[in-house]
Amino acid sequence: MRKILSTVTPVALLLLATAGATQAASNAQITITGNVVAATCDVSLSTNNLDLGNHTPADFAAVATPVAASVKTFTVGINNCQTPLADGDTANLVVTGQTLGGNPNMFNSTGTNTGVMLSLASTPSAYINNGDKLLVATAGAVPAQSDFNGKTLSLQAGLASTVAAGAEIGAINAPILFSFAYN
Repeated sequence: MRKILSTVTPVALLLLATAGATQAASNAQITITGNVVAATCDVSLSTNNLDLGNHTPADFAAVATPVAASVKTFTVGINNCQTPLADGDTANLVVTGQTLGGNPNMFNSTGTNTGVMLSLASTPSAYINNGDKLLVATAGAVPAQSDFNGKTLSLQAGLASTVAAGAEIGAINAPILFSFAYN
């Protein structure tokens, strides 16, 4: 009996050790992305949070028209830019964020019928859609870093609803990303 135990014990220990290792094993995966681009710039905002205030459903007089009292201005700019490669090259900002269904220019991630509409301050009634590319600067005849560095756009944000005088009560949250795009 002692001989059987001495031959079974190492096998049993090996099986227990293997079983314990199998249960403790786990997997991990990472996806790493990047881009190779012709030139880069850093994007900056005049503010990271913009509070458009409190408004009642009655304040929303027209469909997809910002409440005048909610409209606020902010700037987005580019800096630390590399020298443009050629005359006429452009520095752009791509605007992305979650929008309300059927309303590509009404940003909101909370699911109400009210969102944030953006426009350039210079053209306040031309609203920016998700995915739009905004021209910030164009390289001159002899491209230089100063063609892009320090250039800004003045934008307006305002609250609007998909229905007149029927805005749903609740908080609006609209994370909007501005990404640099060369040409």
